[in-house]
Amino acid sequence: MAEGEQERQGLQRSRRNLWILAIVVLLFALLWLLWWIFIASQRVESNDAYVTGNIDPVPAQVDGTVRRVFVQNTQFVHAGQILAAVQGNRSTLAMQGKAAALGRTVRQLRQEFAQVQEIQQSIVAKQATLQKLTDNLQRYRRAQASGSVAVIQISDTEQDVVSQAAQIAALHARLRAARALVDGTNIANNPQVRAAVTVFEKSYITWLRRDIRAPVSGYIAQRAVQPGQMVKVGERLFSIVPLQPLWVVANIKETEMAKIRPGDSVILTSYYYGGGVRYHGLVEGLSPGAGSAFSILPPENATGNYIHIVERVPLRISLPNKELAQHPLRPGLSMQVQIQIHGGHPQNVLHPLTQTPARGYETDLFQQDLQRARVKAQQIIQKNTGGEKA
Repeated sequence: MAEGEQERQGLQRSRRNLWILAIVVLLFALLWLLWWIFIASQRVESNDAYVTGNIDPVPAQVDGTVRRVFVQNTQFVHAGQILAAVQGNRSTLAMQGKAAALGRTVRQLRQEFAQVQEIQQSIVAKQATLQKLTDNLQRYRRAQASGSVAVIQISDTEQDVVSQAAQIAALHARLRAARALVDGTNIANNPQVRAAVTVFEKSYITWLRRDIRAPVSGYIAQRAVQPGQMVKVGERLFSIVPLQPLWVVANIKETEMAKIRPGDSVILTSYYYGGGVRYHGLVEGLSPGAGSAFSILPPENATGNYIHIVERVPLRISLPNKELAQHPLRPGLSMQVQIQIHGGHPQNVLHPLTQTPARGYETDLFQQDLQRARVKAQQIIQKNTGGEKA
């Protein structure tokens, strides 16, 4: 009797435990369902995401031998700072030759302006002589009736008038030829001088660019130059990486893209800092094509032997500058992203939020070179005008 009672109590305990287990399982299932409905289904996660930014190449601007290198990898440089210097003997000689040619052109043009004035004065003198001869000829003809003037004198005067008129006509032709070079211009804007100025400015800019300068501020990377190395125009010598602005490119499966829109909020964590540091960004835009569309060898699926692979579409996600200042990142670092797709805004997928910074991506380094070349050209022009107004 006691054994039967113990067996019955054991079965009751087993049933009670099974019910408790079933209730716990159902509770967990309900919690999981609620979590899926209100949390997991409202976000897209991916660890296929990377930090990226602007990597500015610094190429050689002139051919030559590198004289000195001033920077190392990881060093911070400011815009305009000299990174390396190329031996400048040839560019210096070329610039000096073009400066001499510009000065010579200015002096030749001054001579052409003076020639115009000389011819004009010669015409005035010849016209005065012609007027005198014409007046004498008229007097001689009036006096011929009285016999006081010889016929030969009248004939000689007529020949002088014809000769003087021919000389004036020749001077007018020379004047037109001389004016063709200078009419409507002065020394500063004459085409001959402008052509010489352009050649000089190119040579001067080449001379200036023997010093290789940083176009933007940032950190030196990929230094590929040593003293004594021969470099060619366009050869990449350094890279400069500004650490702001940066953004994240996340590659999302095409099966998860339907609800993602520009403006969706994103929580990002990096392997660099771990989960304790979070960044709060926004989806700025969706790439106009999947990654395979821009590969060097795009897929060719028309052969019949085709295995379907789920494609990934790159998204651009912003990174706030304030958060980057507190916890700096670098291009190439891996990120984890959680995109909130609760649909709180009606942004069209075809209307990205991507914007160029207020000042754009620009450098005024080379514009400064042009201004310096123009100032130098004007100094050469003034020096060769002899005090005359250019």
